[in-house]
Amino acid sequence: MKNNQFIKIAVLEKTTFKDGKGIFKRQSVYSLLIDKNLNTGLTLLELMIALVLIGILLAIAFSGMSYLIAWCRLHIAVFQLSQHWKATRYEATGQGPQPISVCIAEIIKERIQYTQIKGSDCAMATEWLFLPHGVSIDINHSTLPTVKGIAGNGGSYYRASWADTQGGQGGSWGQLGRIVLITPKITAKKCLFLFKVDGSWNIRENEKCNK
Repeated sequence: MKNNQFIKIAVLEKTTFKDGKGIFKRQSVYSLLIDKNLNTGLTLLELMIALVLIGILLAIAFSGMSYLIAWCRLHIAVFQLSQHWKATRYEATGQGPQPISVCIAEIIKERIQYTQIKGSDCAMATEWLFLPHGVSIDINHSTLPTVKGIAGNGGSYYRASWADTQGGQGGSWGQLGRIVLITPKITAKKCLFLFKVDGSWNIRENEKCNK
């Protein structure tokens, strides 16, 4: 049999007489029935299993949310950089043989910076914009030039340049190539690919970035 206990909750009521004196008397208001033996219907083993399942579900939810955030960052970064490429090529069209370049670098890990300059010496740039934090340059598959001049690699700044060339107005000035962006949270990758001497470029993803 359950060991139940009644607890009476009482208040003090004051009665005041004409002479100003008063007395206190205790008056019961209501009673509560409290079951000392709280029965939840769960054994200790069932409770532990429930906690484990909750932990697994939370881990799955966290993993899914992390993937979604990384996916959004990668796509926002590519869109942001592509708009800069588009504006730079447009600005270079009809401006003569002097190139206008987009410089891209990852000096700080997962913190890509980019800017626009006249010429091809990205080391001279002083003002930079930044892509969303958490996105990196895939240095193993990025092939844009990294030194000033027509072509060459070995520097710290990737560069895409346009000018009025033999390929046409707003043509690619110098080495063709791609800049590949990745994020450690997911396996997907996206790239901006400068693929023709007439200055044409597009956005590709995954295996298409290698073609």
